[in-house]
Amino acid sequence: MGESIGNSSKITKSSASGASSDNPNTPSSYEFNSSSPMERPMGQKAAKRKGKAKEIPNAMQDARIKRETAMERLAQCKEDELELKAMNIIMKDTSTMNDNQRDIHEKYCNKMKKIWNVVSIIDVKWSLVPL
Repeated sequence: MGESIGNSSKITKSSASGASSDNPNTPSSYEFNSSSPMERPMGQKAAKRKGKAKEIPNAMQDARIKRETAMERLAQCKEDELELKAMNIIMKDTSTMNDNQRDIHEKYCNKMKKIWNVVSIIDVKWSLVPL
């Protein structure tokens, strides 16, 4: 076991700068105590996490946009339903009502006319006719 370095089967030559000539692709001017850290390529798991992190905000934003459009459609449907109910009440036959019911109906109709900007009952009838 007392072999000397000179008798080793592997001989390494060093240049004047002290770098080994085993691997010529290794940069000889690399400083081990340099201030810049050694950068390595990103691994598979880290790349996958990074990709998922980008997808989450996009998915959340898409879900928020879909919810907003659904809420807008729901609000429009509710408004249309209320308008239809109001028009049905305005168009109701008052000939079978007693005086008290007619007064209540007239007050409600006046209120709805103000809300829906209806001038007369004729406007209501024409607005319900399909084009």
